[in-house]
Amino acid sequence: MRMPTFPLLRAIGEPYEVGWLHGRSMAQVIRVEIESRLGVRERDRSLRQASEVEPFLSKWAPHLLDEVKGIADGAGIDLRAALWLQWGMAVPGCNQDECTAFAVGPEYTGDGSVYAGQNKDTGIGANERSIVLCVHPSGFPSILSFSYAGHLAGIGLSSMGVSLWGMSLYLEGNRGGGNSMLKRMLLECGTVHAMRELAAAIGGESVGAYAVSDANGNVGVMELLPERQVWIDGGRDSVGHANVIASPSCADRELDQHKCFCPSAQARHDRVNEALAEFRTGFSVDVGFEILADKKNHPMSICRETCAVDGIQTNAGVIAEPLDGRLHVTYGPPSTSLPRTTTLY
Repeated sequence: MRMPTFPLLRAIGEPYEVGWLHGRSMAQVIRVEIESRLGVRERDRSLRQASEVEPFLSKWAPHLLDEVKGIADGAGIDLRAALWLQWGMAVPGCNQDECTAFAVGPEYTGDGSVYAGQNKDTGIGANERSIVLCVHPSGFPSILSFSYAGHLAGIGLSSMGVSLWGMSLYLEGNRGGGNSMLKRMLLECGTVHAMRELAAAIGGESVGAYAVSDANGNVGVMELLPERQVWIDGGRDSVGHANVIASPSCADRELDQHKCFCPSAQARHDRVNEALAEFRTGFSVDVGFEILADKKNHPMSICRETCAVDGIQTNAGVIAEPLDGRLHVTYGPPSTSLPRTTTLY
């Protein structure tokens, strides 16, 4: 019996014989993804929102517009639906991503290496929509990410040696976690500084927290709040984050609604930074998964095997070696599942 694993997207129309697809094509899964997100919304109104996406991509990343058109053609869906999907709308009935992430640089590891990782806490059923996405666009960085079918990118790494990890933040009237367009564009940047500049230029109303690293070993977290960016600097050392506004500004922290919408956030935020302190030097992929599998204070823990607190649970753990182009992913909570490794090349 084969262990369940996330399919690696290579061709939209190709049938799969491994993983959870069981002979279905990615085109079929993309259509399910579209319907699951559009299903309970007013379809015409939702698709009209896509009119904002096409001119945005035409201006900022026309190559991505071509890619979205390819997704639409390959999956046999309306281009407007494929464009709308890139906004990263939540699946009906599911909460936002309630995740825990970290990034560690060479001053932390002591050997020049960089690691980063995240638990994906998106609840039951998310694994049946998730894929490992590997793309090699001509003239642009290659991307390896843990994503959803039909999306431009998710969390992961690029051939430039950067990595990107995303977490929802909870503000009144806006409980966002970014969108796949922004994630893909950030992954195509060459440095943490360039990622910050791009997010400041195009972030707008996109709310979320992004742990980032680059090939120079810089790590940190961008908290994108309405019309402004807060930078949590990890230097070349380490940083951990979990759904809280960690800004030094009291005014920013007063916006935080995680106590209402994500009660475990502060406990996970504190614990991931505590765990990083415990594993200083001697870091490895196994140590990264040990942190992601941590169940201290369960069910308010980094790894949540139940939906007891926030109505959500850990469905996957992801560790990246961005300088080596390797992504390690578990199908299920990292406390109970073994990782599978995918390489960028």
